[in-house]
Amino acid sequence: MATIDNRIDMPLDEIEVGTVFRSGGRTITEADVVNYCALTGNWIEIHSNVHYAAQTRFGERLVQGSLTYSLMTGLIQFGPSIQANYGIDNLRYLKPVLINDTIYVTAEVIAKKDKDEKFGVITFLMKALNQHGDVVQRSEWSLLMLRKREDLDALVGASLPTEKVRG
Repeated sequence: MATIDNRIDMPLDEIEVGTVFRSGGRTITEADVVNYCALTGNWIEIHSNVHYAAQTRFGERLVQGSLTYSLMTGLIQFGPSIQANYGIDNLRYLKPVLINDTIYVTAEVIAKKDKDEKFGVITFLMKALNQHGDVVQRSEWSLLMLRKREDLDALVGASLPTEKVRG
């Protein structure tokens, strides 16, 4: 049975290759598409023109692939062990995503490597599935992470303010 496990809070050394994180669903709405068009300036007609899109092989407007990818990175949530986005490889849009489709994300750990004593790089095989179970997008996403629990605890401890006692 699949369960939702979409929060990655641990340091790199505590994550095993083969671990799969899984999100809940997120329906992509008309508002998402219009707001993304406005934010990015991507008003390509397949995303923004109903009449034009009706004449295409898809018969309706499509969700931007980059919007779908952006939502994927939010559906899998990361704690403070993540230090930087390291890069995306082999990004493929495998099937169209339509307005009102619901996507779910799996993130399988496919590689880990130490960068130095404190940091390492983790690589996930990211997949977005629609409500029918079709893989609509796939990529390999690498992130720079803290490796050790003590470094993560020290960072979190140093970054949280404590209440000042006023006398």
